[in-house]
Amino acid sequence: MPIRRPHRKSRHGCKACKRRRVKCDEVRPTCSNCKQRQEECDYSTDTPYIWTTEESAPRRRGRSRVNISPHSQGAVAPSTDISFDLLDRLGTNGTTASPSPALDMDQLKLIVQWQKETHRFFSRNEETKHVWEVLVVEEALTTPFLMHGILAVTALHLSLSESEPQKSFWLGLATAHKSQALPQFLENLHSVDAANAKAMMGLSGLVVAFAFGSALTGISGADQPCLDTLNNIFVLCRGVQQIINLASTLRHSNFAPLFDPTPPQIAYPDHAKQSLDRLEQLNTGYGTDGEHDTAAYARAIRELRGLSVHTFAQPSSMMLAVGWAIRATPEYLRYVQGHEPFALVVHAHYCTFLHIARENCFLQSWGSSVLREIYHLLDSTWRPYITWPISEVFGQNAVL
Repeated sequence: MPIRRPHRKSRHGCKACKRRRVKCDEVRPTCSNCKQRQEECDYSTDTPYIWTTEESAPRRRGRSRVNISPHSQGAVAPSTDISFDLLDRLGTNGTTASPSPALDMDQLKLIVQWQKETHRFFSRNEETKHVWEVLVVEEALTTPFLMHGILAVTALHLSLSESEPQKSFWLGLATAHKSQALPQFLENLHSVDAANAKAMMGLSGLVVAFAFGSALTGISGADQPCLDTLNNIFVLCRGVQQIINLASTLRHSNFAPLFDPTPPQIAYPDHAKQSLDRLEQLNTGYGTDGEHDTAAYARAIRELRGLSVHTFAQPSSMMLAVGWAIRATPEYLRYVQGHEPFALVVHAHYCTFLHIARENCFLQSWGSSVLREIYHLLDSTWRPYITWPISEVFGQNAVL
């Protein structure tokens, strides 16, 4: 009795072949049978058969093992359709399909944007870049409020970079994610420990960037870049300092690069150095006045000089903008809020470094806006002490 030769069933043939009960070779868009008969070829689905889902055929009890060596005579490779048909079976036996997962494409875009671009505004070197680009995101995968913070800041970045209507869309998304991040962040402020220290540290930096950036959105009635708004950000940064103090364990973790004070080795511009030198001399000269807080100003100038190096090394980084605000003492903040002339002169130099870092999307016009305001608050006896800031930001013959 002749042995019946096995054949592969046509499971995804066209409608015409199925109606005529003939084997379809499943060539698309027109199978060979329909092409020969010159009639329309219509498949039941537009999806190529290798991606369709069907129950696997029942297993036969007997197994045949075929060893095919590429060096053996007469070796026959399995047909292409049989090879791809395995996709229906591989990795699915015994599993139950989950409901179709939904993709939030906007959030996915924000994560890509963060790792591609936004994280760079927080980095000052390769070590801190790795922390912001990779480690902070890894921490956010288990800490929802930190993830909301990342999404909020990245959406704000896109809002500041794009035009309408995308600008309004991303700004709305930034506000929504910020509203999700803040409540739990505030709830954890007084209970920072080893378990949440990384998330709290990461979000504190994001919050400050959001404060700077939100003033640049141009929304009517919102805070604008000005001296009072900058003072509020400084107060916010003082809160960040408290988190840093409580999260001291991070200095021995993979977040340690964020706390490394080593300044970059660069050639410091002479004009900036000379202006800060004159500022120190001026502070010393006023030291004979009992009402002049020489110590507080000396510390502010010293910190400004040390951190400004990062601005020249990495102009788009927020290192100086946030770092100096964090280090500002309550006494110095009080002098600025009271519009003490010497404090405003020191602040004018800070604004100059903000202007140098204006490529950072969260800073942009901050330096020039606040410096212009300071210029008008100072009288003619104090304006000569901000000659370098004015010329650096507005040009040699600027008229304000």
